Amino acid sequence: MLNIELQSCSLIMLLILLLIFIREKGLDSVSRQRYERALLSCIFCLTMDILSVYLIYDAVFEGGYVFFARIVCKFYVLLLMYQAYQGFVYALGDYFTGKRHRKLRLVFRIWIVAGLIAVVILPTDFYMEGMDVYSYGLSNYAAYFVVGALIITCIVMTVAHVGVTSERRRWAILLWQGGWLVAAIVQFICPTLLISGFAAAMGMVLIHAELENPNEGIDRTTGQFSANALISYVTDRYLHGMSFASMHVRLRFLSRNVDLETVQTVLLRCANFLAQSSAVKVFRMTDDTFVVLMKNADELENEYRRISDGIEAAVGLPLEYSFIRMPDSDIVNSAEEYFRLHHYYDNLFTGRISEVVDKAAVERLRRYDRVQELVRSALDDGRVEVYFQPFYEVATKSYTSAEALVRINDRDGTVISPGEFISIAEENGLIVPLGIEIFRQVCEFLSDGRAAEAGLKSVEVNISVAQFDRENPAEFVMRLLDIYHLEPGLINLEITETASSMARQLLISNMERLREVGVSFSLDDFGTGRSNLDYFVEMPVERVKFDYSLTQQYLDNDRAHCVIESVVEMVHHMGLTVVSEGVETKEQLDAMCGLGVEFIQGFYFSKPLKREEFITFLREKNGKGNAG
Repeated sequence: MLNIELQSCSLIMLLILLLIFIREKGLDSVSRQRYERALLSCIFCLTMDILSVYLIYDAVFEGGYVFFARIVCKFYVLLLMYQAYQGFVYALGDYFTGKRHRKLRLVFRIWIVAGLIAVVILPTDFYMEGMDVYSYGLSNYAAYFVVGALIITCIVMTVAHVGVTSERRRWAILLWQGGWLVAAIVQFICPTLLISGFAAAMGMVLIHAELENPNEGIDRTTGQFSANALISYVTDRYLHGMSFASMHVRLRFLSRNVDLETVQTVLLRCANFLAQSSAVKVFRMTDDTFVVLMKNADELENEYRRISDGIEAAVGLPLEYSFIRMPDSDIVNSAEEYFRLHHYYDNLFTGRISEVVDKAAVERLRRYDRVQELVRSALDDGRVEVYFQPFYEVATKSYTSAEALVRINDRDGTVISPGEFISIAEENGLIVPLGIEIFRQVCEFLSDGRAAEAGLKSVEVNISVAQFDRENPAEFVMRLLDIYHLEPGLINLEITETASSMARQLLISNMERLREVGVSFSLDDFGTGRSNLDYFVEMPVERVKFDYSLTQQYLDNDRAHCVIESVVEMVHHMGLTVVSEGVETKEQLDAMCGLGVEFIQGFYFSKPLKREEFITFLREKNGKGNAG
C-alpha cells in the first residue's frame, strides 16, 4: 500500500542481476570491478530508499522514532551520492588515468566530500500523506545538486570524447546517464514520483547487457575467452598500469587433410588442457592460436613447463607447437605494441619454436616500426634518392651499364642504405610504391639524354616479388617509359629467385610482355643459395649476375673455383652474359676477366654515385677509354 512498489521491483531485478553477474565467467578487469561497485551501490541505495519509506510510515502512524527515520533518510541520500559517484567512475574512470588528470580527479573527489558534509550538516525532513511518502530538506537539495552535476559532467564528457571510446559504449552510457538525469529532474519537480531509483536500476541492466555481459567474450568452440575479450582485457591492464605475463601457444596440424570435426575436437582438448590451472586465463586469439595470461614470470615458467610437457598427450594428435613467452608485459608500452609484437613473432616463426620476448626483441620491433614510418614519410616528402653504380664492360673497356640503387635520406640528413629497409618495405607492401618511385627516377634521369651521350647503354633496376603479387609491373613500366619518351632497350630489370618461386606464372607473363617491346632482364643474386637451374630453362633473361660471395670465394676456395668456371661456361653456352658483383681488387678483376666475364661491378671502379657525380664519372672515364 506504500509507494514503494517500483523500488521493490527494481531491487529484485538488481538482486537477480547481481546473482547472474557473480555466476558468470568474467575477467577481473578494472571496468568489471567498477561495474560491480556501481551495481552494489545501486542495490544498497534502493534498499535504504525502501527502508526509509517504512521507517517514515512507522514514525508517522506507529509511533516510531522520528530521529531514527531522519538518520536513515540522510543515509539514503548519502548512498545516492555514492551511487552517482560510482556510476561516474565507471563511465569516465578511463578518462582520468595518468598524471595529467590527477588534479581533475582531485577536484571531483573534493566535490563529493563537500556534498557528503553538506548532507550530514544540513537538515532533512519527511512527508507522508496517504500513499505519498518522501523525504525533503536542504540536505536533499544538496544531494540533488551534487548528483546532477556528476550526471551532467558524465554526459558532457562522453559526448566530448567521441574518438576515445567505441560508439556502442558511448551510447550505452548516454542512455544510462541521460535516463537517470530525466528521472531525477521529474522526481525533484514531483517528489511523490519515486522513479529515480528505477531509472538507475534500468541503467545497470542496460550496461550489463551492452558492455559487461561476459558471454559476448566467450569463444563458442572452446568455452574459453575470445579474441575480443583478450583485446579488452589487455587494453585494460595497460591503461591502468597492471603488469602480467603471457604465452602465445600456436598449433599446426602436420597433415593438411584434417576434417572440421577433428579440428574442433583438437581445439577443445587443447583449450581444456590449457585452462586446467587456476592461475591462468585462456583466450582463443585466432583459429590456431591461444593466449595464456598469468600474473608474473614465475607463474609463466611453471605453466610453460606444464603445457609444453603435456600438451601433445592431452591433444592426442601429432602437432607442431610454437610458444612465445613474455615474462613481463612492462617491456612494451601499450596494448597496441603488445599485439603488434606477437603478430610479428607469429609471422616470423614456423615449426616447433619456443621464444622468450625480451627488451631486445621489443627494440627490434620498434626499429621495424621506425624504418616503416621512415619509408612511408620518405615517399611522401620526396626523400627517396636513386644512386648509380657503373658496370665496366670488359670488351670495350668502358662503362656502358649501371645498377640503380635506392637510398633514403632521413630528416636529419642521414643516408639509410637499402639493407635496412628493403625487407621491411616488402613485408608491409611499401615496396610497391617504393619500386615505382625508383623506376620513375631512373626514367627521369635517362630522359634528358646526357647519360646516353656519355656512353651509357642500359640501367638495371630491381623488381621485387611484392610488385608481381600486388600490381602488374608491366603496366607501370610501360606507362613511365611512355611518359618520359624512353626506348625500352635502356631498361634492364633484375629478377631474383624469390620472385620466381612465389609468382612464377605471373612473373613469366609480365617478362614476356616487356621483352616484346625491348626491355631486357637479368637474373640477380646468383650464388646466394636461392638459385635453381630451372631459371635458365624458364626465365627469359639475358644476363646472370654473380653474387658478391662468389667473387670473393673464387680466389680462396678451390672447389668454388671449379664450380664458378663450370657455371660461367654453362651460362655462355646458353647465350647469356655474366655480371660479376663485388670486385674490389686488381687480382679479382684479372681473375674475372680471365674467366670471360663480360661486365664487372664493384668498388674497384666506383661506389654508388649520385646523378651528377655519375654523369661526371661516365664523361671522364669513357672519354679516356680505359678502366682506370
